[in-house]
Amino acid sequence: MTSETLQNTSKTFEFSFPTCTNEELLYKLEVPVQIPYDGSTRELVQRVLKMFHIPVYLEDELNEKLAEFVSEETKNFHNERDAKLIDQFKNNELDVESVIKNWEKQFKENVVDFAEQKGTSDEEVFAAAYHKLVHSPALETIMQVESSYAKTVMNMLKNRDEDIQKLTQKQTEEMEEKMRLLNVSTTEEEINALAAQHFEQQSLAAGRWDSQLDALRHTQRATHRAWLMTAINEYQTDERVTPSTSPLSALPPEPLAPLAPRLEESFTIHLGSQLKQTHNIRLVAVDMLDLCSGDRADGGAWSRVQPALALYSSELSGAVLCADARVRSPQLRAATEHHFADLDAQLRRIADAVEEPAARRNAQREGGARARRALQPGDVFVTRHSNLADAHVVFHLVVDDDSLKSGDITSRHPAILGLRNILKAACCNDVTSIAIPLLLRHELTEEMTAAWCMRRAELVLKCVKGFVLEASGGGGAALRTLTAALPAAISPALFAALGALLPTIFRVSGPVRARPQPA
Repeated sequence: MTSETLQNTSKTFEFSFPTCTNEELLYKLEVPVQIPYDGSTRELVQRVLKMFHIPVYLEDELNEKLAEFVSEETKNFHNERDAKLIDQFKNNELDVESVIKNWEKQFKENVVDFAEQKGTSDEEVFAAAYHKLVHSPALETIMQVESSYAKTVMNMLKNRDEDIQKLTQKQTEEMEEKMRLLNVSTTEEEINALAAQHFEQQSLAAGRWDSQLDALRHTQRATHRAWLMTAINEYQTDERVTPSTSPLSALPPEPLAPLAPRLEESFTIHLGSQLKQTHNIRLVAVDMLDLCSGDRADGGAWSRVQPALALYSSELSGAVLCADARVRSPQLRAATEHHFADLDAQLRRIADAVEEPAARRNAQREGGARARRALQPGDVFVTRHSNLADAHVVFHLVVDDDSLKSGDITSRHPAILGLRNILKAACCNDVTSIAIPLLLRHELTEEMTAAWCMRRAELVLKCVKGFVLEASGGGGAALRTLTAALPAAISPALFAALGALLPTIFRVSGPVRARPQPA
């Protein structure tokens, strides 16, 4: 685009009007106007009225005429400019490179002026540093540091529990002594006062320990991040060097505890009729909370190697926990969270975020009545973790224990529909491995007979089969491994029966056995 085509042109606007005494005598007004005109035509009319002492009763007519003139001349200006550019292009007179450079310059200036000035955040820098270090010789040291931090927190939690237990025991003995002397040397008012005093003591003790735990976690998080950023500078200087500034660099390697025996079986299955998809299914008898624990006894610090390697990747691991309607999860608070917001902060943010939409949804369902809980059975809230042994993402499925005790639930049950949403969310967010409670219960109870467990497992597996096919058809990450967790107390006979159920629902791959032909 040449400089001539960008220049404005001056056009003369003419306007005639009769005098007040003689209509045949016309005043002729000529005003130069820059085309294209960037200002307001109404403002220009006001300036003309004042400058040339035009009668005010002509304002509306002058506005209309000037707006028509500017519109018509602007259209002619663009038509002439475009026709000239087309002719230049046809005659190879147009410098395309200058046009591109001009557009590039204008775009950059516009971005600099109006775009949000945002650089790489501290979280992104830390994530990149951690990802590089865990794939380097520094991995062993990092695992030892994080394991030591976790043990320190666990010891403080143990001391807290023991302290509160001792306080509770002391208070119980005091209350029993007061109750024994009731109506002898003790009155009801004294007992009520003692109960209030005990409650205050419990609150103060819990608050004191919570404050100490928060301070410890904050210190560990800050120290760990500072050490990692120092370590990445050392590693970038010499990739063969293992960071030596670790506060735990002199620690001896941790002994590995023996693995606790548990029932487990694995299957490779195929889903789909034409385009078959291969998945792995693990059937395991284990407490779901063990899969979401940061304190596994089967490998010390090394039990978290795989989650650490995959933390900032597209191959995340997830776990499903059945929860009540309250946004809480005390089982996941053991170790310090070094990468994401603290679990309490995540839960507070979730509670604030769901309050308004959940209240509106529940009011519609209840016909205007106010629901007691924001979350209802089938709802799901998600927390992120870097300090668990088998999961980066925990899906908290809100369930109603009373309804799940029945063995006659259908595929339209809220818990089943919530499981469907979980699998869809997993595929859309790079979760390629997920563990689910196969019976939608974490513990065995009296009503969970063998027949009850078989019916529930068959329903969940059939629904999961359809959900996985549906989720994979919508794009995103492919779900590679599905862990079906059973309560740890399940009997070997029932576990074997549930294992035999899998090949009846899924197409299980197996070796081809050729029989020798008779001679």
